[in-house]
Amino acid sequence: KQTISFHKIKLTNNTLDQLGHIILHSMHKYQPRFHIVQANDVFSRRWGGCSSFSFPETTFITVTAYQNEEITQLKIRT
Repeated sequence: KQTISFHKIKLTNNTLDQLGHIILHSMHKYQPRFHIVQANDVFSRRWGGCSSFSFPETTFITVTAYQNEEITQLKIRT
């Protein structure tokens, strides 16, 4: 078993983004969903079983501006 990290995932509202970020629309509600797919190897096109998981506590609404200065500074640093 291995730990999965989503540390490097970046979200943006820039529809012209060329950096591979996930594009979201401002003022929309999202709930991430995780799909676990069994495959023989990483290059295989044959998939086995598939399980999907979502967690209500991960639901969020996108914004264009933060009202909290600490959050704004955190976003600038990362």
